[in-house]
Amino acid sequence: MFFFLSFLTLLTSCDNFENKFYERIEKGQINTAKNGSDTFDLSTITDFAWDSVILISADESVPLYKEEVEEILNNHKSKIHWEDRRFKNVIDTTLIYKAEDIPVDRERFYFLTPEKKIIVKTMKKGYKDHKQDFSLELCLIDSINERYWLSRQECKFTIKTNSKFLGQGTVFLFPGCKTKYSKEDIKFSDN
Repeated sequence: MFFFLSFLTLLTSCDNFENKFYERIEKGQINTAKNGSDTFDLSTITDFAWDSVILISADESVPLYKEEVEEILNNHKSKIHWEDRRFKNVIDTTLIYKAEDIPVDRERFYFLTPEKKIIVKTMKKGYKDHKQDFSLELCLIDSINERYWLSRQECKFTIKTNSKFLGQGTVFLFPGCKTKYSKEDIKFSDN
């Protein structure tokens, strides 16, 4: 019975995060259409302590296998071939953070807590449920290489959109760092 209640709580909290996230994205699009931009602090929709976050997404037709996800999470390319890790159960001890496959059309936020534990929040991609499509921009390491993990401070996003109409276009989340594309580059495509 305890396991069932814990599982139910986990499902509810994931849905709650997803709903809060998409509500905030939609509000950001409305505010951006009116005012030119908006802000969104990711920590306002989480009810736990965290230091940094990474968003990893599967695409529309192919899942993202755990072996690739683990390399992204650990920011480390394994020296053991992914097929050996997947099918022969060879363990790479250099990959500290473990993961599960990300199914088709899903996105996962991985939050790193102060205790160096991972909290996972899985969401459906926005376009699947007629929710707003979004793009989380990444910080640049140099002029071409991007950094996947964002600090909590960098997750005070500036929101821009390329459509004045709710549910259309893309909402862009710009972290508090230099990114590949500039906030000023985002223009309304439906003028």
